[in-house]
Amino acid sequence: MSATTDQVLDFWNQRAGLGEWAGTNDILAKRLEMETLAGFVTDGLRIVDVGCGNGIMAMELARRFDVDVTGIDFSPEMIGAAQKLSAGQAFRGRVRFQVGRIPGVEGMAPCDIAYTERTIINLRTWPEQEQAIREIGTLVKPGGMFLMCENSQNGLDELNDLRERVALPRIQPPWHNRYLIDDELAGGDFGVLTLERVVYYSSTYYLFSRIVNAFLAAERGESPQYDSPINQLALKLPAIGQLGQGRLWIWRRTREARA
Repeated sequence: MSATTDQVLDFWNQRAGLGEWAGTNDILAKRLEMETLAGFVTDGLRIVDVGCGNGIMAMELARRFDVDVTGIDFSPEMIGAAQKLSAGQAFRGRVRFQVGRIPGVEGMAPCDIAYTERTIINLRTWPEQEQAIREIGTLVKPGGMFLMCENSQNGLDELNDLRERVALPRIQPPWHNRYLIDDELAGGDFGVLTLERVVYYSSTYYLFSRIVNAFLAAERGESPQYDSPINQLALKLPAIGQLGQGRLWIWRRTREARA
């Protein structure tokens, strides 16, 4: 049975005060996501972070670049935490936070880049996910990008097939997540957006962390640690292949919205 919207909201409200760990317990995976997204940002852009959580990514972009970032999230507690964390900080750019949800983000001023970071997977059904992607496209200026940094069920399945070969248990998505599925994305209606390419940025990291590190920990009778030297090494290596649940779908707004 899928989680209700209220259950998911309560979960994220409770994690709002966890600082760097609010969005995930795997901080290295979070840093990899952040570096991947930051690679598409330059000075002068207007950016919308859809599902910003406690604002860690939005603040990092405003710290590195002269950009204007608006973060929105459906969790009032997360937005409150973001406002507190950003208060008094020195930024090159500007950053602000407000409560909002997807679907339901229409009406904001057009931006150069919109992005999500494991946000759409919090929606319970494919129709909701499809609608959210379509709506986020309307936030972007013609020619602008939607950077969809989300988790793939297909990528996780491939990872689990390898885990089974070395007697590791299959990983299940968190109870509050519905990972994206390739066949659904291939047949979806995304309005003004055109998919340009998919970046398999996490392939090496997940191979090392969820297979190599997990196997060695199991051999020692221990639980794998997210900050292990093996996982840290993986961050320094280029992505190889298409393994790994974390993927970046790069969408471009190529046309006007239909009347």
